[in-house]
Parts: sequence; C-alpha cells; structure tokens
Amino acid sequence: MAKFRKLASIAAVSAALSMAAGASQAALWSFEDDDVEAIFSPTDGGGLTLKTTGSLAVNDVFVSALEIPVFTINGVPSIPAGMELTGVAAIQVVNIIGAGAGAQYIFAPYVGGLNAVLALGGGAATVGTDGDAGGGAVLGMWLNGAPGAGTDRNLDLNRSTNPATNCASVADCIDQASRGSLFQVDGFSILDGVRLDTDEFWNATQILGGGGDIGTVAGTDNGTLVAGFNFGLANLFNAGGDVSYRFIGTGAPCGATGPVSGDGCVQFTGSGTVLGGAGLSNGFIAHSDFDASKIVPEPGVLALLGAALLGFGARRKRSA
Repeated sequence: MAKFRKLASIAAVSAALSMAAGASQAALWSFEDDDVEAIFSPTDGGGLTLKTTGSLAVNDVFVSALEIPVFTINGVPSIPAGMELTGVAAIQVVNIIGAGAGAQYIFAPYVGGLNAVLALGGGAATVGTDGDAGGGAVLGMWLNGAPGAGTDRNLDLNRSTNPATNCASVADCIDQASRGSLFQVDGFSILDGVRLDTDEFWNATQILGGGGDIGTVAGTDNGTLVAGFNFGLANLFNAGGDVSYRFIGTGAPCGATGPVSGDGCVQFTGSGTVLGGAGLSNGFIAHSDFDASKIVPEPGVLALLGAALLGFGARRKRSA
C-alpha cells in the first residue's frame, strides 16, 4: 500500500548513501509493519483508561502494537531466522488544528512515559528508567521468538489476513509485542523535561470526514484511509550501534553529531496510514502501518549480528 507521504524516498536515501560511501561506509535500515491502534484517556490519578467511543481530544494517547514482518539492511532481509520483530508505540495528542477532513493532529511523547504504557501489558518490559528512554521515548522494538514458545506467540496483526488479530485484548497485545531482547528505542530528545531538538516531530492529517470520532473509525472498513502521518525522531537506543543524523527532506547524511534545533536533521524517519478498524473486537479501534528508515554505520551491522546471536539467549525470564 502506498503510504501517506514519504519524507525521503528509499531511492533518494540509497543515492545519498552511495555518494557518501567514499567518506564512510553506511547501511540503510528499513522497516515495514502492520499495527493496531488503541486510544486511552489519562485519568486524574495519572493512569490510563481505554477509550472506545467519543471524539478524539487533546491529551488522548494513541497506543500501537506493532508487528514488523519486513526489516532490511541495504535491501537484504535481516530479521534473524526463528525470530520476529515487534514493538509498542505511544504518542499523546497535544494540539488539534481544524476539524473534519484536513484537520491536523500534533503529537508528543506521553507525559507518563512509554514504560507506563508497557506496564499495561503486565510484563517486565521497559525501555530504560532515565529521562531519555523513559520520558522521551515513543517507540520501542523487540526481537523475540517466532512462532514462539510457551506463552510467547507469533503476533498476527495483518488487516488483510487476520482483521481481528490474534490478541485477546490491548494488554495482551502490548505484552506480546514487547517480549524478547530490546532492539531499538526512538522518540524525542528530552533532558530535564526540555526538548533539545525542535526538528523532531510526529504529526497526522485527518483524511476521512468522520475520522475524529472513535466509534466511526472503529466501524470503518479496514481498507479505508482515515488519516496519514509522518514522523522524524531521535534514536535513543539501537542494538546495532550508533545511528547517523540525516536531513528530513532528502534522507542524506547531514553530519550532525547531536540534537540541534533548526538544522533539519533527525535520526529515524517514517510515514504511514491509519485505516478503519472493522473486524477488531479486542479494544483496538483502527489498523495502521508505516514505512521507516535510518542510517547505521557499517560496524553497526556487525554489532547487530552479535546482538542477535547473544541477545535471544539472554532474554528476560517471564512468568507463564
């Protein structure tokens, strides 16, 4: 499926990498996924309540469970044999501009932290406890078993082959999507509550006229576009080593070594679509997917292979 709008095409990024190859070897890591979306409202006590009806509002939290069947390095499939790549994302609405088709939604990290969302799954998964990963993080990915063993299932979130998913609930899906060895964490550069790079963003545009109503979205055919989104994020952790900065518009390496507002550089970029939720009955209200990529220096590829070999054997123990 064609995505809403790519920030930089894969061809453009590949060309930029080829031009830069003389100076330093780099690899293009690309991701394609299948997601399901749930909406939560923050409570006065700092918790989250699942929201399945009513209008989307400022402070609502989008929580996504991700199945990532396609991960390539320079076009080569790179999910280790016998494993799957999954993830969890959480973003909070901080502003809504306009109404109906064309309305703009501006997102930021959930103020309670991604770890609080992961805790909804009842497992032991975290993305760190410091201000970077715990507070600025919006997306975590994990390598885990496929088809899995014991209570670890191979996630199936493909809207075409299994519209209902194989998750019994939102909590179950969060649990399954955050098992295994931490692979990467992406989000906003934040230090002591202050954003360090205003180039980082996650924005969406409503396409369906009734896309601001949760019940309407939940009942819409899962092949119908509801919204399109784009993001440019910082990489807070990567199992394969350092991630290079790149220009948002072209994907070309920009030479930055840290977060700098106004230079147009981020580390992880992507775009995607939100589709109707018809077929879901487990608390999720929409399907979605994205294409995303980042540039990793070649030594990072070797580090990834080592992480794949060692990390799965060192997976955290989980209760049945």
